[in-house]
Amino acid sequence: MIPLFTRQIQDVAELEPFVKDLWSLRSQKTVWLLQGDVGAGKTETVKTLAKVLQMAEVASPSFAVHHRYLTAEDFPIEHLDLYRLESEDDLESTGFWDLFSEPEGLIIIEWADRLNVQYLPRDWTLFRLEYKVVGETQREIRVETQAAL
Repeated sequence: MIPLFTRQIQDVAELEPFVKDLWSLRSQKTVWLLQGDVGAGKTETVKTLAKVLQMAEVASPSFAVHHRYLTAEDFPIEHLDLYRLESEDDLESTGFWDLFSEPEGLIIIEWADRLNVQYLPRDWTLFRLEYKVVGETQREIRVETQAAL
């Protein structure tokens, strides 16, 4: 992965400009791989994206594993949470791999460190977002990609 940038977030309100910047980097087929401790801001990032795109309220798919959303322009956003998966075999039963047959979309994967990203299709642009808690409300988010933009 190639480092793109690191962003210091002082509170949840500062996620909006970060998400707008990240959204502007997307391609027709994009994957956001979110990694970090519990409470680091992964789900808040997805909620902020929904707010920026004026979509319905989103929730963590911790128990459902997968939620699908559409933007006003019908651009699909697939939101997955792999926290409860015990193995990659569990992923097979969710229909996860079928998501990559779509002609366009954004796939957001929370707890992406539980997935071997080497098996993801090469025609999708990957962004790894690593969240680090640096204070009560402060976060550091490092963004990397697999190819130069």
